[in-house]
Amino acid sequence: MRLCILRVTRQSRSHLDKITNFEEFLKKIFSVIHTNDPLARAITLRMLGSLSKIISERKNVHHCICKGLDSHDEVEQEAAIFATIQFASDSHDFANSICNKIATLLKGLSTQLEIKLQLIPVLQHMHADVEISTKARDILMDLLPSYPTQDFVLITLKTLTLLSSHTFVDIPAQVELLLRYVRCDPRNAVRFNAIDNLNLLANRAAHLWSNKDINAVCETFHESTNCLKRALLNVMCTLCSSSSIVPVDVSPGSPLLNLCSNSMYDSDIMQSALAIKLQTSLLSHAFRCNKKQYQSIRNQTIDGIDSILLLLIPLPSNSNNERKALKIILSALQLLCDESGIAEERIYEIFFTYVYAESRVEICSDMSRYMLETLAAISTNSHFPKYLFEYKKKLCSMFLEVCSEKYADHPNRSCITIFIFVILCICDLGSEKSSIFTNSIIDSIQQSSLNHWTKYQIARQAFRLGQHGVARRLLKELCDCVTSEQHHFWISGLEQLAMGESTIASCFRSGGAPVSWPLMDSNITKAVGHYHSGISILMAAVTPNRGLEFQCEYARLRRETLQLHSHLASCCQIITVKPPPALSKGVLEITLNEKLGECIKKFHTIDVAYSKLRMSSFDCDPTTLTNIEVLQQGCSIMAFAIESLIQSSGDKSFFTDAKTSIFFDTGYPQRSDVFSKAIKGAFEKISSLIEEFLTKEPNKFTQVCTQCLTQCSAVILSVPISYPRYFFQNLQSTRIGLAIKPSNKTAAIQRGTTTDPYRIDAEKRLTLKVEGVIQRDVATSNDNQIQIDSHKSSNFLAPSSNKDVSAKRRFREVCEVKLHLTVVRKYKGNHKKMQAKCVPTELESHERCVEPQNDYFQSQFLLNFREVGFYSVVVETSTKDHEGVWWKTGPTETIYVKANDEAARIQQQIQAQQNSRNMPPQPQYHRANRLL
Repeated sequence: MRLCILRVTRQSRSHLDKITNFEEFLKKIFSVIHTNDPLARAITLRMLGSLSKIISERKNVHHCICKGLDSHDEVEQEAAIFATIQFASDSHDFANSICNKIATLLKGLSTQLEIKLQLIPVLQHMHADVEISTKARDILMDLLPSYPTQDFVLITLKTLTLLSSHTFVDIPAQVELLLRYVRCDPRNAVRFNAIDNLNLLANRAAHLWSNKDINAVCETFHESTNCLKRALLNVMCTLCSSSSIVPVDVSPGSPLLNLCSNSMYDSDIMQSALAIKLQTSLLSHAFRCNKKQYQSIRNQTIDGIDSILLLLIPLPSNSNNERKALKIILSALQLLCDESGIAEERIYEIFFTYVYAESRVEICSDMSRYMLETLAAISTNSHFPKYLFEYKKKLCSMFLEVCSEKYADHPNRSCITIFIFVILCICDLGSEKSSIFTNSIIDSIQQSSLNHWTKYQIARQAFRLGQHGVARRLLKELCDCVTSEQHHFWISGLEQLAMGESTIASCFRSGGAPVSWPLMDSNITKAVGHYHSGISILMAAVTPNRGLEFQCEYARLRRETLQLHSHLASCCQIITVKPPPALSKGVLEITLNEKLGECIKKFHTIDVAYSKLRMSSFDCDPTTLTNIEVLQQGCSIMAFAIESLIQSSGDKSFFTDAKTSIFFDTGYPQRSDVFSKAIKGAFEKISSLIEEFLTKEPNKFTQVCTQCLTQCSAVILSVPISYPRYFFQNLQSTRIGLAIKPSNKTAAIQRGTTTDPYRIDAEKRLTLKVEGVIQRDVATSNDNQIQIDSHKSSNFLAPSSNKDVSAKRRFREVCEVKLHLTVVRKYKGNHKKMQAKCVPTELESHERCVEPQNDYFQSQFLLNFREVGFYSVVVETSTKDHEGVWWKTGPTETIYVKANDEAARIQQQIQAQQNSRNMPPQPQYHRANRLL
């Protein structure tokens, strides 16, 4: 029974702070420590160690643990050591007091070696102050020569490293000690353990490493074997990739650069790959120091990648070592791409002129899958999609080859098709003329033997990369291939949204010819109609498990933006209907201010709505948040353009001031992809159009103004819209569950009704307790549960992706919760006119920030209801992440309170009873009298 209780306590360690009366709880446990049974005392000590989080400062418990360390029973002594480790990690006072005791036991000859091995890890928690940490380090350093056996050396070095990482003291000395064991100790286990400890120090305390320590690692590298060299290169990669490291010496001839240049061309492929990774991580340090040296290091790295690919391509790539080396090289390729585009152009040249030339690599092999995945990642973050356009024919032939029946049964066919399609989409964005996706390309997808789930994934990528025409045709085919009504509505709604965007995009594929505004206005109207239909259909796809709030709001804001562009065109047409000579300049300016001022307000309204959508999406991935910022920036640019045209006639400096502030003061998203580059290019083009307008003659004010506005609108609409990933998949899910006491449900149960407000005396105060739990669900998606019929007997649900996603680091965590409570008085009456005139008034509001403990938080509020009536108490929840950003995540809970005057009610009852007693008795008539 005691073991079962111990097991439950250890499993619920994170919830121990919810114990209300732990004094009684501890009393029942602590009484067993005085028994004569050593096994019972051992279980009790382990129980106390599991409770260390809430009783860490109890002196009587500290005394019992110290007494247990002197026990002659081995089981009890091991239990005391376990409790010592737990209390030392939670209590600095206990760690300071137990240090001398641990030192005595370690130095004592009567202590068994197995017990000493268990006692050494206790010293890693002796970091309360410098004096105790120095004493603990001296004890550990004395153990190394005294006990040179492998087990003692391994655990002592690990404890020394953890102690140094906690105190951030003696980091250079610890690095020197570990390197000495790497060089001098002949045991491989000790060497690799020392290198693991170096990696830990590089990860936790990179800012405390000096160039002297780095040079010492380089010297050790030249004296080591190949296995140790690979491990040391891993340490240097961890160290140099940290953003907190001190400036690294990357001058020509430095030991670190010499190490990279000598190892990049080594016969060991893994060592060469790690050297390339290390030199790639040095680029950021070289960029801050010397631009010329940065270019030199970048070119050397690309040459090294080129040479190692020459070795890897002919190999069958069956060994794990070669696959790991290839993955390391491909991950380094993504870090090489910068704003100059030189590295990106070289990378495309290497892949398309050598790797995929003359069938050196099979298109569906594992090596090809890794390479195409890297190319897709590089191209989606590219500033220069035009570099891909040179290889358009090669990409189209590769895509048609994969879609053919030659690779119908290959396991990599689906993912490789998606990767090539993504690269083709980016290539199409670099084309200013006709689209790459001709009917033959789209027909090859539709007529191929690809399963319907893969086709849906292709359509989803088309949505994310602005190829809405392709998405429309694929989704139209998939509408009748789903197994539920909600999924049918989901795909049908996406089809309508794709039709709307493809209608707008069709105006800008005219090979550089000017856009016809009447055609544009007509297409916008059609697109708005498609968006109306799409949003209605998406709302029909809502289920209790899939709310689709973000999706519907995102599509609604896009629809309102298109409607506003159409309204702007109508305003321009109204202004140009009247001939300019018939209006004076003053009347004309008034007309412009009235018509266009309304458009400015509406653009700002949509801008604010996008900001609210962004701040309510706590679980969005960073790319989705930046995508919303880009759309928000498009509305800001249009408002800036209209306001500049109106204000610049009276204030010549307005345009200059607004132009310098729009991308700096408003926080323009610095995302490195074609869509951010497109919105920034649109802003520059609109700025040039406005500058050109300001140089026109005043008598042509109306025509030039309306023409400039329509051109600005066309420029913004020409930017392809990218539907973000969060529209289809949420990679993390965070919810907050609130419980309010008392609640309306409690009041209803007490009175036996369904809904009843909580009743309270107006002279009393209400204590409202708010409790909450943060729930983190397994990452789900809006479409990965779609079951799509196929001619193959397989299920295309892709559930394995959820496991991979949930294992990754979350984008943001809840650091603090803000509870905002508002008390509003409600007016009730029978007359409807009286209810319309009476507006609910906010009486008081409270705001409190709480930090969750083990995903649990609670707070209490004291509320006054001084007047008799009905009240609503609204509790709103906001969360703050680790970056200090507040998110409006919700939820919002409301309880209703009815304040009664109990004294007046009792007085009325007494008065009614007295009146009933004082009333004269009514005469009673007999039946006989009634008959008469």
